[in-house]
Amino acid sequence: MGAGKSTLGKKIAKKMDLPFIDSDHVIEERHQKSIGEIFSEHGESFFRTLEADFITSLQNKDEFVLATGGGMPCFGKNMELLNELGTTFYLERSAKELANRLFNAKSRRPLIDGMEQEELISFIEEKLSMREEYYKAAHVILDREDQTPQMIEEFTHLLHPLLQKS
Repeated sequence: MGAGKSTLGKKIAKKMDLPFIDSDHVIEERHQKSIGEIFSEHGESFFRTLEADFITSLQNKDEFVLATGGGMPCFGKNMELLNELGTTFYLERSAKELANRLFNAKSRRPLIDGMEQEELISFIEEKLSMREEYYKAAHVILDREDQTPQMIEEFTHLLHPLLQKS
């Protein structure tokens, strides 16, 4: 949450002339409910099933740029399925940087609304410690300086032939 997946994904899609897909937006549109409403009405397990179904629906789709929800790679075989779709990237950022970005964001996110900055940092550190093993299964891990559309496009072109052979 707050790493810039959607913002960077849109820039990459535009630069590479590919469609951009935001998994959370697609799921919200398909179900005519916000992610928060889906969670509160049906629970996390139901939502994670929707995410897995969404990934499966992309298997025969032409090239695209996808921004996932932060928890998507961490459930079931989702990270494995994402890696099979194409080149995956982990946008690695510190908990403190993520907290600053989220704390100063124009819109508040329901999961963290009302948290003070120190509480937010602790929350993010806890989530990262639980999720990082999944995130680090991505094909490419980019630190803050490498998180540019140009760098990601370069890595994608370098990895694309290698991924087709594996």
